[in-house]
Amino acid sequence: MLCLVSTLLYLVQKVTMCEITQFSGLKPFVWRRIPYLYQDTHSSDYGPVNIKFLEMHAHGDPAPHMSSLTDKTVNDLRKQYPMDIYKTIVMPSYYASPKL
Repeated sequence: MLCLVSTLLYLVQKVTMCEITQFSGLKPFVWRRIPYLYQDTHSSDYGPVNIKFLEMHAHGDPAPHMSSLTDKTVNDLRKQYPMDIYKTIVMPSYYASPKL
């Protein structure tokens, strides 16, 4: 994350083609982790955790709250997502009614 944050300013300046007067030097952005929020340290696949955080944030952080996620909960999420995808995408393609 630190590498991304430190290069973000350079990327924004390169893409936006802004005038040099808009910046007072190239200072990297900073970030702070929200305290007591789950941090996935046992895996490099952050997809399920990110999706769950977005889902919980979009619904106003209902119970169980983002701060109550644990390694066990995340492992359960990792098992549930493939089954949900299979149920909503793969199964309907096999059992769709034929078009007449």
